[in-house]
Amino acid sequence: MGGFVSLANTIIRNNKRKRLDKFERIERYIGTKSSTAEYNEATPLLLKKIKDQIQEQQRQSRRKTLIVFSVVSLVIIPIVCYFLFVHEFSNEVPLIFQF
Repeated sequence: MGGFVSLANTIIRNNKRKRLDKFERIERYIGTKSSTAEYNEATPLLLKKIKDQIQEQQRQSRRKTLIVFSVVSLVIIPIVCYFLFVHEFSNEVPLIFQF
């Protein structure tokens, strides 16, 4: 048992030495070329195109939601109407509803 604990302590110490502190990680990240982002200037045409794409996606999403709602209501409403107006329940009351 003692050998296992000392081995674990040695591994922990070695890992602490190899780990970078937060400032070193930030310095390494800032120094890389991938950390600098270069963006092209957006033209009004590009912005209008992006706006149109977003609006079209929103229209499609609303259309899908409306279709799903319509289908679900077309299924549920007849089922409810059937049980309310057509189906005749037996006169027996189930035991769980008897007082």
